[in-house]
Amino acid sequence: MYVSQCGNERLIPETWEHHNWERPYVFLKTLQSDLAARPQAFQSHRYLLDKLVSGYDLKRAISRRSFTSVAERDVPSSVLVAVLRCLYQALAQETHLFAGVVTQGVQGWADAAWSLDHTPRALKRSDRPSDSEVVAKIIQGQGWAGGNGITVLLGINWQFAVDAFTDPDIAYAKALLDVGRVGHALLLEGQHQGLVARMTPAVHEETASQMLRLSEERDVLYAIRLVFPG
Repeated sequence: MYVSQCGNERLIPETWEHHNWERPYVFLKTLQSDLAARPQAFQSHRYLLDKLVSGYDLKRAISRRSFTSVAERDVPSSVLVAVLRCLYQALAQETHLFAGVVTQGVQGWADAAWSLDHTPRALKRSDRPSDSEVVAKIIQGQGWAGGNGITVLLGINWQFAVDAFTDPDIAYAKALLDVGRVGHALLLEGQHQGLVARMTPAVHEETASQMLRLSEERDVLYAIRLVFPG
């Protein structure tokens, strides 16, 4: 329908058409043609691009759904290890970002909050409460904090941002783009593991900071929860 309305004769692949993605397909193909005519510098984010060449499933990716219920079974430790590996890979490149992880019902792991350090690779357990009520408060009471799963909190070191961008507005906008990109890499990794996700940039910074014992120059900006669907 979109193709005929805009007068574009481009053939839409069945998968894109089935999910009503004609509009972005036409836009992306047009952009592809434009970039081919005017080559531009490309900034590589290997931790994200790797997900697009290793087990990437187009149909699963564009038909993704947010979870509405959570499976009762525990999350295998191997799944958490895969998520952490993805995080380490991302933070090794996005050095101005940091991450915290909350485990609930993960085999071999305590139900707890952990601060992730990628240099060297290490997890430090927080002694602060990190149950479903705390996670629910962090995500502003959105109602999807309960059940077994992995919650990843992504944030920024503001000192680094100020050093890189003198304009606070630009620094904040750049930070949101960066955590969103890492979040999408986690979404794709979760799909490889059979997980579904919900995510939000609407977080309660003070609660997250208390749970992870963050210093004042660090703030959480984004939360993503990965679970097996019920």
